[in-house]
Amino acid sequence: MLTKLFLFLFGLKTSLCSCQPDRHRHGFSRAKRQYRIEQVGHMPAVANENSGLATASGKPTFWTHNDSGGKPELYEVDSVGNLLYTWALPDLQNKDWEELSRDPQGNIYIGDTGNNTNTRKDLCIYKVSDSHSSTKAEKSHTITLTKRIFRRRSPKKLLTAKLFLCQRQLVPLSKNWGKPTAKLYTLPARAGDYTAVLKDSIRLNGMITAADISPDQQTFAVLTYGKVFFFAIEEKKIDFKHPLSCLKIGRGQVEALVFVTNHDLLVTNEKGKIYKITRR
Repeated sequence: MLTKLFLFLFGLKTSLCSCQPDRHRHGFSRAKRQYRIEQVGHMPAVANENSGLATASGKPTFWTHNDSGGKPELYEVDSVGNLLYTWALPDLQNKDWEELSRDPQGNIYIGDTGNNTNTRKDLCIYKVSDSHSSTKAEKSHTITLTKRIFRRRSPKKLLTAKLFLCQRQLVPLSKNWGKPTAKLYTLPARAGDYTAVLKDSIRLNGMITAADISPDQQTFAVLTYGKVFFFAIEEKKIDFKHPLSCLKIGRGQVEALVFVTNHDLLVTNEKGKIYKITRR
């Protein structure tokens, strides 16, 4: 209860902050005039604690899930929040699902990496296959692989992690819970036990709640309570060395983010509202 209260108060504080400190510190440009933000829908009641978003394979729909204590299920929704399918994953545990990502082959990576209290020693990422027929009547989902591909036995080094996939590597980012420094790691996107490798860090005025990479893999976005930070990817290297812009969005305690095109994104908040961020 105290953790949730702290998160709410911290989120409220940071959501009211402008991009000014980050612009001065890292050289982000102001992105407000480049984007339009509008509410386009609302998450279904079953996803009342949604905490991750990923595009579905070959369709203009999305997967989402609930976080700590939720059922081990993924929910397929459209861009306005209509529930299309519930994918039960009874072989998995939802200790604290935080994030989703999908690779070009249609595999979905579920980050069971929530660690706000810094007590977990079993952080992991599940890999499942989003393979099904194209007709609703014949739709089925088969789990082809459910291996724990990330485990950290020393949780003091890595708090709650957000992640995305790039060039066959998973890229977890620490949530920088209560601290100004966010850290970026990499690890292989294949079965096995790994220690995440620290690649870069940055001081951001806000707590990270989600991250994603553009379809052309030229940009990645980091969502905090109230702001989106955009970074360029140069020479196929994922790091914080090429800041592009900072977009203040407000909209409450925003929890999930996904690119829908190379320039447009969807964002959801803790009240289930869905917002579209469109490049002008």
